[in-house]
Amino acid sequence: MAEPTQGHLARGLGTADCTLLVIGNMIGTGIFLTTGSVAQALPSPALILAAWLIGGVFALAGALTYAEMGAAFPRAGGHYAYIREAYGPLCGFLDGWVSFVAAFPCSIAFMAMGLATYLSYFFPFFSASHILARLPVAGTEIAIHGGHIPALAAVIALTALNSRGLRLGKNAQNALTVLKILSLAGLVLLGLFSANGEWGRLAAIDIPVPESLLPVMAGALIGVSFAYLGWDAATYMAAEIREPQRILPRALVVGAAVVVVLYLLFNVALLRMLPLEDISGSANVAQAAATAILGHAGAAIISAAIVVCILGAMNATIMTGPRVGYAMARDGLFFRGLCRIHPRFQVPAAAIIVQGAWTCAIILTGTFESILTAAVFAMVTLSTATAAAIFVLRIKRWDTPRPYHTWAYPLVPIVYCLGSLGILVNVLVQSPSRSLWSLGLLALGIPVYAFWSRRSPPDDLA
Repeated sequence: MAEPTQGHLARGLGTADCTLLVIGNMIGTGIFLTTGSVAQALPSPALILAAWLIGGVFALAGALTYAEMGAAFPRAGGHYAYIREAYGPLCGFLDGWVSFVAAFPCSIAFMAMGLATYLSYFFPFFSASHILARLPVAGTEIAIHGGHIPALAAVIALTALNSRGLRLGKNAQNALTVLKILSLAGLVLLGLFSANGEWGRLAAIDIPVPESLLPVMAGALIGVSFAYLGWDAATYMAAEIREPQRILPRALVVGAAVVVVLYLLFNVALLRMLPLEDISGSANVAQAAATAILGHAGAAIISAAIVVCILGAMNATIMTGPRVGYAMARDGLFFRGLCRIHPRFQVPAAAIIVQGAWTCAIILTGTFESILTAAVFAMVTLSTATAAAIFVLRIKRWDTPRPYHTWAYPLVPIVYCLGSLGILVNVLVQSPSRSLWSLGLLALGIPVYAFWSRRSPPDDLA
């Protein structure tokens, strides 16, 4: 049996906090880097905007679907709790296993190294090409470079901040999210009203449309959908929301809707500022647009904006991820210490620190990209299963009070499930090896579950 927790999770998150958490987790580097690859697949302004609109509708459908389950089961751990309720503890464990061991720490590591890359624009010392030392570890060699310094510092600082209480974590998140909204909105306004832009670029009609539009659009939507990820952030914090039945649905839907509007306007601004041939295939189209508006200073401004966006997304992920490990330990399915609540700060400090330490190890070994790649197919599979859980729970837990009912049920959940299945098939077709690694990661969780399930779960859940 898991040891009793010390203290209780503090219900200190209000509507604004949860909404900003959703927005902050969604807006990362994806919006700045994705349009170039989308334009390469869809060489038409109308099709590019259609892809971002479809991706936005998909994100909103997911938010509306999760909102009902979050209000009905306002527990720590997000969709780990929904999958556990719908399909049983093994499926719930596998979701938590992939999330806590691979998805969250590798996402944080990926963002941390991205942060270092953009900081190196201002401080070349932080470049990954600047080798500081080479350390022999377990028969191999680990190169310590300049990029490790800001990456590790950011992870350690944000981990320490969130382990010192919910108030510090949420205040940092709110401030960073407001800054990134202002940054993105400022870039949008510059692009929409700059004298250097041309509205006629959005009305180009002489560009040939791909003959096989459906598969091309489906491929483009993979990148767009990943840029929209993060709208479920508040669900992981449900046990710390003051009135989760009322606040959680509102935060998910409003937060996702705000990001959809910002992303669409940002792409309109990009298409107005740059010819389509300059956008297509560009690795950093936002930087090119900012340079077109502000000259050489534009590159510095967009790099600074991306740094702010990365920090906000990192803090949101560092805040939400440990709630999965905490929930699993609380159910008696993971290390006992992870379910400890700090008696003074009222947060799962042990889970936060363990996630931070594991993330730092992943950064130093440079394995985050390969682990994250292996986790992608599993994450999409589990996301699809989570969306389908709403149908299972309506039957299996029909007597559970539902303060919020998904709008246009069952149409909205069906849209999200079909979209998730489409992404799943595309990932399977385009990268079968990634799918095999994901299945291996899931399979590895089965013996781990068998070990922990021998222990009796605690009596109460949070």
